[in-house]
Amino acid sequence: MHSYEALRFFLDGMLYMMALFALLSYFQQRKPIYWQYTVYIVCITITFYLDDADATTEYMPGTNYWITCLESLAFVMYISFAVQLIGIREKDSRSYRILRGMVILLAVETVFEGLLFLLDAGDQLKSLSYAVFRFAIAGVALVVVPRILRLRQPVVSYFITGSLIFVAGCLFALIVNYFPDVFNRNPDNPFTFSVTYMQLGVVGEVLCFTLGMALRNQENELEKIRVQEQLIGQLRENELKNQKLLKIRDDIARDLHDELGADLASISMVSHAVAHQMLTDPTLARESLKQIGETARKVIKLMREIVWSLHSAHDSSQQFADRMREMGLGLYQHHPTKLHFDFKTNGQPVPSHLRRDLYLIYKEIIHNALRHSQAENVYVQFRTSSERISLYVKDDGQGFDATLKHPGNGLISLKKRAESLNGQLQIESTPHSGTKTSLICPLEV
Repeated sequence: MHSYEALRFFLDGMLYMMALFALLSYFQQRKPIYWQYTVYIVCITITFYLDDADATTEYMPGTNYWITCLESLAFVMYISFAVQLIGIREKDSRSYRILRGMVILLAVETVFEGLLFLLDAGDQLKSLSYAVFRFAIAGVALVVVPRILRLRQPVVSYFITGSLIFVAGCLFALIVNYFPDVFNRNPDNPFTFSVTYMQLGVVGEVLCFTLGMALRNQENELEKIRVQEQLIGQLRENELKNQKLLKIRDDIARDLHDELGADLASISMVSHAVAHQMLTDPTLARESLKQIGETARKVIKLMREIVWSLHSAHDSSQQFADRMREMGLGLYQHHPTKLHFDFKTNGQPVPSHLRRDLYLIYKEIIHNALRHSQAENVYVQFRTSSERISLYVKDDGQGFDATLKHPGNGLISLKKRAESLNGQLQIESTPHSGTKTSLICPLEV
């Protein structure tokens, strides 16, 4: 069996190595929990040396003021360590306030014990004061521990296990003092010293605390990874939004150029002609002014359509359907072709980045039917669900050869807009059999 001195040297070496590891971890990560952990270990080991030196058959706990100060400092570091390891401040504010009260109680004890030391009070009074404060701290701890257990965190099990090992070592050390014949402080037998059991308890506690800190670091790293993944997802989402905004901007620029540019240029040219016609041919000038008015009304109508397609107040699928009906009736009101509607919407919003292209696709389809099909009836069916939008247009007109390898610009434009919606566009037609056009697109592009 090893001597008491050899076992103490071995156990002290383990504790100081852990203290050194914690101190180096502090310099590396700059987290207060590591230097507080170091101070806790150093205070405990020094306390053991002082306890060992003062241990006599008539020893009374609390009579050595410096041991009391070191124990109080160790308890303060222990409380601060627990708060940061478990995250008590964020997860249980009431327990955090109770632990702050324990720190204040330890500070009051240190000051009071200091006054007794300066006044050279008797050992019995010092020991009584020490016992009262220690029992008060233990009582408060019994209130906090059940609350910490209710947090149900993996790191709590390491903390509680380590604390129980230390408490068990201290209790056993206290009990052995009542058996002086067996625990007679024989230098050749380290287990005849009460400090041995306390130090073994601290070693077990420190091992559990170290495992708890490793688990906490692992949880922090996983949390960082989750946060990074969320940030990456947010960046990607923002990038998609920016792409959508750029597309909307480009579409607006194209529409303004293609649909409004020529009309505005026409107004400008005709207005210059009117200035000359007013002097030479007033009748022709009136016709030119009438043309300017018609072109201006057309420009206003197109501007209203662009603004409507982008305005967030018109996101409702029902409002979209009403707009489709209004535009279709306005387009067909002076023609013999009859327009039939079959709309079923569930109020699902139609986002602006879908609404613009969807509206233009619908407008192009019924416009083509009016201009080219020579149909008597055009049937429009519109459906919305929580996942997709469906548009079907069928006419009983003359039809065309849909298998042509070189379709017109109108069909090319329809396909491009459908692709931008990630939709499926199908056109079925043969000569003299009418035309069926269907578009199915998801609500999220």
